[in-house]
Amino acid sequence: MSGAVKPFLLAGLVTALVGAGVAMAPYFAGDIAAARVVQSAAPNHGWWATPISRLAPAPAKYYVMGIAAILAWALAGVRGLLLAVVFIALEQYGAESTKAWFGRPRPSRELIAVVGTPSGFSFPSTTITFFSVTFGLLSVVAARVRKTPLAIGVLVAASVMLALGGLARVALGAHWPSDVILTAVVCLSWIWAASRFVLRRA
Repeated sequence: MSGAVKPFLLAGLVTALVGAGVAMAPYFAGDIAAARVVQSAAPNHGWWATPISRLAPAPAKYYVMGIAAILAWALAGVRGLLLAVVFIALEQYGAESTKAWFGRPRPSRELIAVVGTPSGFSFPSTTITFFSVTFGLLSVVAARVRKTPLAIGVLVAASVMLALGGLARVALGAHWPSDVILTAVVCLSWIWAASRFVLRRA
């Protein structure tokens, strides 16, 4: 088996296992307790969780996508830019439709605090999918190129933003912790596989 194929097979296996798990249960053991911990640790969501979540829809998403594309190009040239453009396009035109495959319901107000009226299904998180193909992709690319001050700075900042995005969605009660973690795991596994094929590690 070709070495270039193995990462994609691994990403496919991860996706299948995660998908089977979330399709069988509305939430996992520990989700309720973990969500309550996040919400109690950061109860004033308005000043941080809401603004972070608003980076995913328009118009803010266009700025985030532009910055991600520019930084991917600065880190890895045309190949880095290609990775960013392809994954952002896949997210923009296909991420939302995948929710119906799993049919996982949103968190219940009877179990945790829910801000607003989130609609649709809970997995995969569209917001975290967007964060993964922008901030997460930058983290992966930065980890694979030569360690310059720019690469190290992007790696740290992008990783922090991805983590904050997940915490924000849980703080708002829009997703269970397993939703955001597993969405990021699935997305990053495919980004990692593609980066191994497109980028040569320095």
